[in-house]
Amino acid sequence: MFNRALLSLVLLLSFQNCNGKLDCPAPVELGNTANESSYDTEGPYDKYLNAFNDSLIERIRSKKKSFYKNVVDNVVMFLCDVEIASERCVPSDSPLAAKNSEGDCVVAADSLCPQGLCERTSNCYWNVARETENRTTRFPAAAYANAEEALFGLNKNSYAGSILGPGAIGMIVSVVLLICWFIFFVIRYMCCCLWGSCGTLCFLCSPIPKNRYKMFADKIVPILLYLTSLVGITAAASFAFLGNEEVSVGLSNAFLHTDGLVDDLRSFLQRSRIPLSNINSIIDYAALDAKLIFDGTEYVTEDALKIASSFLGFYSLHSKGLNESNALTGFESALTEFESKVQPISLDVQSMLDTLELDLYEQSDTIEGGITSAIDQLDSFTNQTTEWQDTVYQYEGQEYGLRPTRRVIVMSIFLTSFLFGVLGLLAILLSNNTRSCSRFFSMLKITGFFSALLGSLAMILASALLVASFVIYDSCQILNVVTNDFEPFVGEKVAPGANAVFNDTNLAVAFNVADKIDFQELLDEGLSQIENVNITSSFDLVFDPLRDIQSMISSMSDTALDVFNQATSSNLTSCPFVDIYNKTTMMEPWKLHRTEDLTPYIIRDNFGNATSYERIGSEDSGTYLNRVYNAAGVCSASSNCCIQATSTPPTTCTSNPLESCDYGENCVFPCSPLKLAIVEGHAAFLSLYDRETKMTSDLGVICPDATCPTNEFSQTYSNLTLVAQLESYRTKISSTRDSLVSLASTSVGEAMYEVEDFLCHMNVSFVERRYSKVKGSICGNSFMGLEKLMWALWVLGISLELVAILSHVLSIRLSDSRKEKYQTDLEDQGHGLSRMDIY
Repeated sequence: MFNRALLSLVLLLSFQNCNGKLDCPAPVELGNTANESSYDTEGPYDKYLNAFNDSLIERIRSKKKSFYKNVVDNVVMFLCDVEIASERCVPSDSPLAAKNSEGDCVVAADSLCPQGLCERTSNCYWNVARETENRTTRFPAAAYANAEEALFGLNKNSYAGSILGPGAIGMIVSVVLLICWFIFFVIRYMCCCLWGSCGTLCFLCSPIPKNRYKMFADKIVPILLYLTSLVGITAAASFAFLGNEEVSVGLSNAFLHTDGLVDDLRSFLQRSRIPLSNINSIIDYAALDAKLIFDGTEYVTEDALKIASSFLGFYSLHSKGLNESNALTGFESALTEFESKVQPISLDVQSMLDTLELDLYEQSDTIEGGITSAIDQLDSFTNQTTEWQDTVYQYEGQEYGLRPTRRVIVMSIFLTSFLFGVLGLLAILLSNNTRSCSRFFSMLKITGFFSALLGSLAMILASALLVASFVIYDSCQILNVVTNDFEPFVGEKVAPGANAVFNDTNLAVAFNVADKIDFQELLDEGLSQIENVNITSSFDLVFDPLRDIQSMISSMSDTALDVFNQATSSNLTSCPFVDIYNKTTMMEPWKLHRTEDLTPYIIRDNFGNATSYERIGSEDSGTYLNRVYNAAGVCSASSNCCIQATSTPPTTCTSNPLESCDYGENCVFPCSPLKLAIVEGHAAFLSLYDRETKMTSDLGVICPDATCPTNEFSQTYSNLTLVAQLESYRTKISSTRDSLVSLASTSVGEAMYEVEDFLCHMNVSFVERRYSKVKGSICGNSFMGLEKLMWALWVLGISLELVAILSHVLSIRLSDSRKEKYQTDLEDQGHGLSRMDIY
């Protein structure tokens, strides 16, 4: 619901791609950074801890990254329910359906999913479904059955075998030592009780010392070894104390940064709530402001399409004229500039208007309801973080309360061992004082007994800690593999967010929210484009070639006019034509200014008379010219040549040569070809001029009369000329552009700012930062402390075993004061046997 609520809001300008990037100001750290520091350098024992920071476990357990990758893969396969996870097709409305960014099912090349079913999203069995590629399983099918054996099999190749092997060896040695000591004590003390009556069998266990001990080799060397063992116990105790303190430091840091993570998460949620709340409070005003902008802007697309259609219509009506006037290239240039410079502006503006209308105005109620629900969820989540923090405090308090107990237990093991060692040392030092310390001397045997017992138990515990150290170390290495890519563990839908946490990627970008719902980013990009475009200049690129076209069109009839004037102004002797016309007088030649009312020559078939330059009745220009320039002929001979003065032919037809005539065989008409050229030239001019006028009327650079555009153009394409449409469109779209540019000053601009604020604070890198701190505390301090404790127990166990052996040896060798008594008893009860040199 939260994403759907923002989807409509931030899709407000989804007409462009923002390439998944957000142009945000410098990030501000979330939460309270006061608890970023650790206790690592604040403890009183840190100078000692830092001196032993080399991990032997790390050296012993050094494995390639591929080893841990295989372990992770086997864990995934072991936990995978293959029967359920292998189901490839799911209902299309299932949250598990794999869909593309358009919301359509992803269709793999080998997809077998029927209608209504989609490929499922990736899981522990299937890899990500991709278009045009065959679907593949994450691992071979047979590998799933072998995963349990690979993890827990009782062989050296399994993971369990690799970590239990060293620990098992130590455990077996410890148990064998314990059994040997048990057998030794049983036989030793049974024989000590029976050596008199069973001297043959038990004399080897006799407490009577031999007669020839060497002071240095038989007494001093064992005593020195005994003292060395006590030093080892003391050193192990110190090392264990430091290790225990380091475990406490690590746990304190882990709880500290876990608490910090919850704090940061709460701050993140509270910070995310602010812009959403602000958007919710202004969304209605933003919708109304958006309506004021997009209302009445249907023209943006409609007029652009109409102009494009008018270009095509102009060509359809006047393609011949464009070719004849050599204006086709200029016309195509104008059309190209319109498509490349003006139409993109139209598309950008229309997309912005559509977004304002469809995604803001019409969805304002949905946005408001969705954001309200999202805010409620954020509040609930924020309250949940308080409960989590209380839980962290609870566990931290319990752990803190157990620290004295843990310290007492750990140190008790070493202090008890040290106590028995000290008692044994006192017994050694007082071994010659038989009167006052004979009972105390028996403590040397007690020291040997308990040292043997505690030494074996210490090595058993050390073996267990060795295995635990391996597990913790491997877990830390496995975490590095897991955090590289979460997709195999959480699926392709959640993985982008989880990966974003660990690669410092904004969540809005990771989940393509920036592409899908970032209306602020899109509005800013769209506005930056249209406000930086000079609309006037863009339209001028269209107007300039159209003006050039008009010049070419206007010259279409010029040549015909020039040729026509050459004929009408030839001023030949027999054809004294001296008239020069322009385009206006060509249409109404009777309006040509002349100094005479009548032609200066006789008109043929006019009974020997000239004709008037005035228009006669409603004659058209062609008829007029045919009448005015129909000059009479001239006589080539005097006979059979005259003027027909009446309607009937003359009886006698004679004239002087070269006199005007219009009748007779010897009457020639030299002006007839010229008149014919004038009439045909006039007709050609009218045709070209008509084409020129129509093209000019439809183009609209100038309007030759009040009928712009032509009926053909207006009935099919537009009531406005091509240029008039462009000018009107330029005026209107400039006004709309100005309204959009000033969008930031409206409540829509406020919503833009709030969405930017929301998206730019979707960075959750604090999780990775806190995770690194917690992991460093566990895998650093606590692990190193546990390792120190483990090695201390090994040293303790070995030292105690040596103390046990030396105690039993010295308990005999230092008992010289009782030699005479036991010698007599041996002679009385031992049947004449003597002690063998066994000590």
